[in-house]
Amino acid sequence: MKRFLGCLGLIAVAGVFSAPVSAQWPAYPTPNVPRTADGEPDLEGPVPRMPNGKPDLSGIWENERGSRDEEPPPGTPPRATFFNLGANMEGGQLPYLDWARELRDERVANDSKDNPDAHCLPMGLMQLHMHPQPRKIIQTDDLIVILYEGNSGIRQIFLDGRPLPPPDVLPWWYGYSVGHWEGDTLVVETVRLKDLGWLDVNGSPITSEGRMIERFTRPDYGHLHIDVTIVDPKAYSEPFTVRVNQRIMLDTELIEFICNENEKSSQHYDP
Repeated sequence: MKRFLGCLGLIAVAGVFSAPVSAQWPAYPTPNVPRTADGEPDLEGPVPRMPNGKPDLSGIWENERGSRDEEPPPGTPPRATFFNLGANMEGGQLPYLDWARELRDERVANDSKDNPDAHCLPMGLMQLHMHPQPRKIIQTDDLIVILYEGNSGIRQIFLDGRPLPPPDVLPWWYGYSVGHWEGDTLVVETVRLKDLGWLDVNGSPITSEGRMIERFTRPDYGHLHIDVTIVDPKAYSEPFTVRVNQRIMLDTELIEFICNENEKSSQHYDP
């Protein structure tokens, strides 16, 4: 049976390394962690803040896996899932236009072998949000940098007031992202993504005309909510929003993940 070797291989690698991450770097305690009365990390403790008063999103975060059937709190978007982004939406799928659904079905029929992740290429922001390997957020007043362990991705979100680029700029794998604060929520808009990128493992597409709007909220010390809205009238009949939940990882660091190093999957791809 044909399998999506690249993606499943990465998941397996993530599972192998999830426990002994500290073996990659000597254990070093995360500073300024709130503690309960018995000395345990208080994940529901107060939100850390920057000198300017805004929530500090810095830290190493992992995707918080939950049951597909788990009911989200009232008024919140359906939870995103890695393989089928719209699995928890009404009808179990995204509001595809016909051509976009046909492309997704074709990609599934080909076992997602053309997913960029299977070829050690940038897998796209939505897949990175859901990826089992962690990510590290580094925040300053004017810039946020996100380091993704998966495929060693690097993303910049500019908070310095610059506008989004004009429509004629070269599309990028991660697009161009600018953000601003609405109260304690960071709102990020991303445009000019590479055409026909993959939103999920099944291959739900996003076009170069699409926009991604993310709302990052840190409700307490240990949790991060990201509500992601996709606006792409070229591929979907209406905008849609899904939620990603992430949880802080303490006393650890990212490992070095070089996708092409000792890569053995591509030799098994079907032509």
